[in-house]
Amino acid sequence: MESYEPVPYWLERGKVYKDCFRYNKNFRLQEEFLLEYLHTLSPPFSSVFEAGCGFGRITKLILSNFESIREYTAVDLSPDQVRNAMEYVRPSVIGKSIDLKFMVSDIQSIKADRKYDLVIASEMLMHVLPNEIAQVMNKLVSLSNSDVVNIDYYDDRTSNPKLAPHNFLHQYEKIYCEIPSILAVKRIPIVRKGLLKTDIKQSIFHAKLRHNS
Repeated sequence: MESYEPVPYWLERGKVYKDCFRYNKNFRLQEEFLLEYLHTLSPPFSSVFEAGCGFGRITKLILSNFESIREYTAVDLSPDQVRNAMEYVRPSVIGKSIDLKFMVSDIQSIKADRKYDLVIASEMLMHVLPNEIAQVMNKLVSLSNSDVVNIDYYDDRTSNPKLAPHNFLHQYEKIYCEIPSILAVKRIPIVRKGLLKTDIKQSIFHAKLRHNS
């Protein structure tokens, strides 16, 4: 495979991503953990910025489960993904008082004149090049006035796992802790325990901002 270049890769893959997507028990578990954790955030968030929204799976999930939301901005660099997200999500907010916006852009190019209660990225940061990840995470933090949450692949084994060329294992906790405006960082492994143990090798990472940031 040729070297991975994020923008052309996702512009091309975005054309077929929704049609090729297959919902499974791992996505269901991911969503269960995410909803449970987001409900612990206090006070309830009223504005959300989602980076890498894809066809709107997480967008619709959050909008359908949090009545406190009054503004939601979803961004993806693929115009095909954004069109799919608009079609997929809009029916679920009909009749609700929500300012819903979709944008086509890469994260580094976003110019926002405001901050959001919650900034969220699901399985987006794992596709960012290692030499760009700190810059992208700093950007996400700059868009938030309270909480930043990302869901991404994580494996704490000492040996380097073999990943696809478009996937990377980043040290999210370490990078968050190096950002001055971050007060605390938490990692929640997405693992179902018991006889039917399920470990999807993902974690929820939550960075809490200082109130005076």
